[in-house]
Amino acid sequence: MTAEPSRPADRPRGHLARALRWTTAALVGSDPSPGEVAVALATALAGTLVAVGAGAAAGLPWTAVLVVGVIAFDFFGGAAATSTPAAGRRYHGPGRTLRHHLLFVALHVQPFVLALFVPGLGWWTAAALYLLALAGAVAVGLTPLALRTPVALGATVTGSAAALVLLPVPGALVWLAPVMLVKLLIGHMLPGAEQRRTGEAAHGTEEGRSGGAA
Repeated sequence: MTAEPSRPADRPRGHLARALRWTTAALVGSDPSPGEVAVALATALAGTLVAVGAGAAAGLPWTAVLVVGVIAFDFFGGAAATSTPAAGRRYHGPGRTLRHHLLFVALHVQPFVLALFVPGLGWWTAAALYLLALAGAVAVGLTPLALRTPVALGATVTGSAAALVLLPVPGALVWLAPVMLVKLLIGHMLPGAEQRRTGEAAHGTEEGRSGGAA
């Protein structure tokens, strides 16, 4: 008995399922669980609603509100997604080095995109926000693994406070610095528990070998 050929109605569903799997993998990480996807998407949508609502209430042009919404979706969703085991497998797996992590942070040029579209956000302010994230990532990446979490937290809170107090950021974008730094410094730059255990085991093995050689 031969299998029935797939009906035309089944093909769009198959394409949709593949597109959905690709999208969730791109947003969250390698082989994410349904819970990881749900948390990332819920955070992305909630943050986007807050950011778009703030932009609309501030009277920003519709193009600026649209750009704010797209970037908010990425930053809010990314703040949740980068802390998942799926993201840890992607960004802190074998072969991933500090250069890869810093390149990921350096590619986040969204402050400059916002400066292009949002009135009141100057280029110097965008540059300062960008450099805060990049300098914090360098500090976290060069820190020994045991101290990386407190350094990431310290860089995030001080950088957020500096941006809120010292930089002329429009009221509709006060969320930008804290959310960006949480995503990049706490979410992306910190390895997950599984990766920390692997790194500690490798470090212990190296110490054992050096001790045995002595």
